[in-house]
Amino acid sequence: MARMTMAEDEAPKQDEAAAVTDAPRKRGRKPQDDAPEQPANDPWAAKLERAESLAAAGSHADAAEAFGSVAAAQPENLRAAVGMGSALFAAGKYDGAEKELRRALKLAPDASEVSYLLGHTLYKKGVYAAAATALRRAVELDPEHGAAHFVLGEALNQMAESDAAIEALEEAVRLVPENGKAYYAMGIAYDRKGNHDRAAEMYRLSREVGKTA
Repeated sequence: MARMTMAEDEAPKQDEAAAVTDAPRKRGRKPQDDAPEQPANDPWAAKLERAESLAAAGSHADAAEAFGSVAAAQPENLRAAVGMGSALFAAGKYDGAEKELRRALKLAPDASEVSYLLGHTLYKKGVYAAAATALRRAVELDPEHGAAHFVLGEALNQMAESDAAIEALEEAVRLVPENGKAYYAMGIAYDRKGNHDRAAEMYRLSREVGKTA
């Protein structure tokens, strides 16, 4: 794993979920957009709505269980697969999340959000090369996906691919200027390249953005 610099202590104190998954961005198609509509009288629709309500309330373990009951009965249900993977991710159960998101990717190979979620999961597991592959696919499918550019840049930083990391992170801040962590990550990349003045500028911007976020 690439070594981080001492300047990491100066990073803006932002909640990672807010900086990544909740960051404002122009969104492409959601994975659920590719799923067939369920009839209004479908009993599984109510179960999915309950699972989504649990996830929105932060009850991720309960949400994963609820999504799982639908997925067990309907293995081809994309909404259930993505929901379960997302809930497991939020609960920190990355192995289970990866399994469900890979299943979702088979159901919707061209859904950028599924590739992003899988890539973010792999990043959390420390599998940086595989994460970068999934995240590159996400931004190929949806070039306006700011969060995917950001996590891609973070993965490339961990792989010491500084130039590629900077390119991804520059796109991330173009799309989501309030993401202070992206500026900070660029500082790490510039430090690694030996461009310490540029790195210091990125650390300064990360602090300024962190104060206004």
